[in-house]
Amino acid sequence: MSYLTFHHNSYYFQIRVPAPLTERFGKVVRVNLQTADRTEARPIALRLASDWLSRFDAARENVSLGGIALNTSSRADAPPTELEVTAGHGQSQAAPHACDESSTHIALSPLAETTQNAPGSSSGCKASSVSEGDSALFDAWKRLDRDREPGTVRDMQAALRSFRKYTKVPLLELTRLDVAGFRDHLLAQRLARATVSKRVGFISTLLQVGYDAGHLKQNVARGLKIPRARVPTLVRRIYTPAELRAVFSTRIYTHGFRPVGGGGEACVWIPMIAFVTGARLEEIAQLRTDDIVLDAKLGPLMRVTDQGPDQHLKTDGSRRMIPLHPDLLGAGFLDYVDAVRDARHVWLFPDLEPNHDGRRGGNFGKWFQRHLRAVSGCGIRDPRLVFHSFRHTFKTLCRAAAITEELHDALTGHVSSSVSRNYGEMPLEPLVEAIGRIVLPITLALVVG
Repeated sequence: MSYLTFHHNSYYFQIRVPAPLTERFGKVVRVNLQTADRTEARPIALRLASDWLSRFDAARENVSLGGIALNTSSRADAPPTELEVTAGHGQSQAAPHACDESSTHIALSPLAETTQNAPGSSSGCKASSVSEGDSALFDAWKRLDRDREPGTVRDMQAALRSFRKYTKVPLLELTRLDVAGFRDHLLAQRLARATVSKRVGFISTLLQVGYDAGHLKQNVARGLKIPRARVPTLVRRIYTPAELRAVFSTRIYTHGFRPVGGGGEACVWIPMIAFVTGARLEEIAQLRTDDIVLDAKLGPLMRVTDQGPDQHLKTDGSRRMIPLHPDLLGAGFLDYVDAVRDARHVWLFPDLEPNHDGRRGGNFGKWFQRHLRAVSGCGIRDPRLVFHSFRHTFKTLCRAAAITEELHDALTGHVSSSVSRNYGEMPLEPLVEAIGRIVLPITLALVVG
């Protein structure tokens, strides 16, 4: 059968369960992939298919499904006729785990920490079950997608550690009140709503793995709400002309000052490129010298891609070619590109130090935030202005130049919900013409090296 089906503007993975296993899994497994993009949904569906086929084979041989040994006894309750879950957003609850010689051994992952006995427990059995159960689910979650970003894995580890500081209740005994209590505990610490939502969501995702494998009777955290913040979320705004002049008239641009943490010449060109292209910080920071293309007909172009080693994109729709604004060229950008190439550097900004996640723009973003606020830097204190505000500013300039939404989405790599946008490719000629119509609100001076 086909592993993909489209329903209510979202792709679903589905697989029919072999007849001998329907009592355990139901007749059909369905997973909401939460995307309307077939090119994005297909590889996820194939990975899920491989995983479920392996689980079915393991179940036939009466071994632990998916490597998760949360329970060695058979389930007394009959499963639903169809298992339908939401990829990445559910939680789970499991059956009791026996602590005896017959229990299946679980190899602990590097994540697993030695947990203390839960309050009221008189033996080490419960603590061992907590640690082993957490480790098994974490390992199974990682196997579902071996290409996860290292930062995502670390965030999952951090969420699980935070959860276990709050409660030592084994996964098999968790109730909805336990997860809700964890949520309320985080809110009481005055953490941002987005942080609370992220941590609870990771626990939700981890528990869902156990539910998908058939070890948990119900999803105890499904649909758990995070209360809205009492203080409105800070909304980013665009730079005013005065603020842009403050950014591009510091000692960096007028006296050749290169501050520690600014990544050498990166502190000069990355903000300027963001201003005239609307590109994201990481898209610019990971540019290679061969990503600046000189086309005989179209002129200088900037290629945003993930084809090179250590290059990553937010979405598939982020791949694009961006014509470079004449004012950027007038500031001497191509001279800088030639100098980096002559020095035989691969990266366009070779002095950038990647952060612990390997992101070349991570440390730069922290420096820029300090530089933006400092009196010795830009002196801009409004918290609504950040590096990403350059992207908002560029979108506003596009609208002021009467550039159509389709064109400025193509320039910035925004993915439209319109189905028709998924057909064909955007020619470069209209993009070159569109960039030429954008009038910058300030003059970019020739950069002093």
